[in-house]
Amino acid sequence: QKSEPIKILGDGEIDAALDVQVHAFSDSAREKIEEAGGTASVIE
Repeated sequence: QKSEPIKILGDGEIDAALDVQVHAFSDSAREKIEEAGGTASVIE
């Protein structure tokens, strides 16, 4: 079972450290996740 590709966008604020694994990130989303102490990983 395959899922559709997911891209995280940088709208809004984040205040928790999250470990996120998706197909794509906007630059602002990656920056916000990492500034909150989380990680942003791209899956293929």
